[in-house]
Amino acid sequence: MELLKAAWNGWYSFSAGGRLAALFLIALSVLWIYYNRVTQKPFLIYTTAAAICCVFPLTAAGLMKYQTGFYGYEWIWSLVPMTALTGYAAVMFCTEILREATGGRRGKNAVALAGLLVMTLLCGGMGASPWDSTREQEERKTAEALILQLREQMGDREIMMWAPQEILEYVREYDAGIRLLYGRNMWEEYLNAYVYGGYSREVQRLYAWMEGRSVPGAPPSGWECASILRNTEVNCILLPGDTEEETVGYFEEILGVSRRKLENYYLLVR
Repeated sequence: MELLKAAWNGWYSFSAGGRLAALFLIALSVLWIYYNRVTQKPFLIYTTAAAICCVFPLTAAGLMKYQTGFYGYEWIWSLVPMTALTGYAAVMFCTEILREATGGRRGKNAVALAGLLVMTLLCGGMGASPWDSTREQEERKTAEALILQLREQMGDREIMMWAPQEILEYVREYDAGIRLLYGRNMWEEYLNAYVYGGYSREVQRLYAWMEGRSVPGAPPSGWECASILRNTEVNCILLPGDTEEETVGYFEEILGVSRRKLENYYLLVR
């Protein structure tokens, strides 16, 4: 059931993220409509069968099982030559279908080709950008500035940190000596494919509270998080600057620390 759910949701996230999925389906339809003119029929049949296996949840789950849990849903699409078939359909459209439809008139051909180009560009991102390079650069700069200031204050002390995800992602790039309460495999679950066991329930609730995620049962509170941290080795805590005053007070009271303002975060050092 988990595989089926992942396969079902995977297609929606895959198509919503772009990768020319919509244009590929259009190209597939065009080639089947003009099947008698297709010179590479085995290629078309294989691509269609592979695409159906990737979209249909039962066969997609089987492919995901075959490739092992280390890889996510999108990797099964490496079986489908999407770019090659889309390019083949575009060439066939321009050299045969379009020529017949316009009677060889250059003006109409130019308009149709311009429309095809625009459609290709629009389908590339499906209206959403899966990766924001500007935001990543800003997060990296913020993380680097925080680590430099933190090292100045902590000196040679060993640091074990709990902080928001946008900081934890880049901390060890700038200082490999910093230990983390949890790492990237907390939010990128496919990294746990060959890991037996996992994070404790308490650590998962800490992550859920920090990132505003939902968890089974009652939602974690600031008081609960501070109580959990009291029994860990975490000695460096970064809370977002918009954390409520009362919540920050819980951490100060339970952990016996005082806050400091560091960039747009509250720093609490034990």
